[in-house]
Amino acid sequence: MSEKWLGLITGLVFGYALYRAGFFQCGIVHRGLWLRDFTMLKVMLTAIVVGLVGSTALDALMPGAIHFKVKSLHLWGIIAGAAVFGLGMALAGYCPGTVLVGAAGGRKEGIAALVGALTGTVAFIYAYPLLKPVFFEVANFGKVTLPSLTGLPAVAVALVLAAVLAGVVGMLSRIERTRANQTTRDKEVHSAINN
Repeated sequence: MSEKWLGLITGLVFGYALYRAGFFQCGIVHRGLWLRDFTMLKVMLTAIVVGLVGSTALDALMPGAIHFKVKSLHLWGIIAGAAVFGLGMALAGYCPGTVLVGAAGGRKEGIAALVGALTGTVAFIYAYPLLKPVFFEVANFGKVTLPSLTGLPAVAVALVLAAVLAGVVGMLSRIERTRANQTTRDKEVHSAINN
């Protein structure tokens, strides 16, 4: 099976899983940004942990099987891109993966967000020659990785980072359980007062 077909099949399976999990709704991202619902954040962090450990382990066991494409660290470009990306996510209520799920699910806001994302992409392509001197040629630190900065083996860095992120996911789950328990207690007290 070619890589393109494998990518298409895994993409469809992943998209279907996101749809079944309810990620076609923009409210999940909005509630996450307001720190009311950590579902999206936990899914993203879990995906990072799985991808980080899986790709690093595969590279260690089968050198050359993974082709890490490390991009140069353009500091101002990353800051500006993160600001635009975050603003778009906050306004639309979708991230790049979930906007496709929302649009494919026929959600009007998902389709509108996808059109906006494609329009922004085309605008960036045309604006790139003007943006390049400011955002891509200034503060260019080259291809920087955590293993190259720390001098530690990639596997060790990946495992430590994965453990930290998994700890964050566990902490977020505990916060959600505490909130749910508090809400249940509040409802019981409210019900007792009204009766």
